[in-house]
Amino acid sequence: MPTSSHHDEPADDERSTTLAAINRSYPPWQAWEGVIAGLLYARRPNCSPPLVVRSTTAAGLLHEIERAEAERGLTR
Repeated sequence: MPTSSHHDEPADDERSTTLAAINRSYPPWQAWEGVIAGLLYARRPNCSPPLVVRSTTAAGLLHEIERAEAERGLTR
């Protein structure tokens, strides 16, 4: 009998594809999956102070990127 179900979690390939799409859509940003509880992260290199956002979903990560850019007046 299985003790847990991972049906709600996206497959690794799907998550990798989604992160690659974020990297293409937001060229100054680098997105990746963290090792802690599947959190997604994105950072904008060459930004001072450093800018890193995180979320549990790809849609949430996109929202955080857009919010961070608007907050700092950054453009792509």
